[in-house]
Amino acid sequence: MDLKAPPTVLLLGNDTTLSYLLGRFAERNGNQLAISSENLSIKQIELANPEVVIFTSMELLATNRALVEELSSLDILIMVCSSVAEEGRARDLGADHCLLHPLTYSDFQTAMALTSGSKRT
Repeated sequence: MDLKAPPTVLLLGNDTTLSYLLGRFAERNGNQLAISSENLSIKQIELANPEVVIFTSMELLATNRALVEELSSLDILIMVCSSVAEEGRARDLGADHCLLHPLTYSDFQTAMALTSGSKRT
């Protein structure tokens, strides 16, 4: 019997509709979703031990640059929900991958497959 907890996806932001959708995707993919609408410290994030941190918007990613810099030193994939037009800016702001609107389960599943190795490879 395997009692290991499923891999955690940490969602930062307060978009309830997006949180619900990504929660369903995470559950279907065998992940657990943790949601935080408040500012978390890097220590709190480390304690949650997520495989991936997803920012719900480009604005949130841009306003949390210090956190993104701290996350980049860890082996945690940084994703952001964005449009195709914002993909280059997202990478400049420190995102490793973009979940492009409109979000589909297939795209989420593909993005989560990136967590199987180091984010920097």
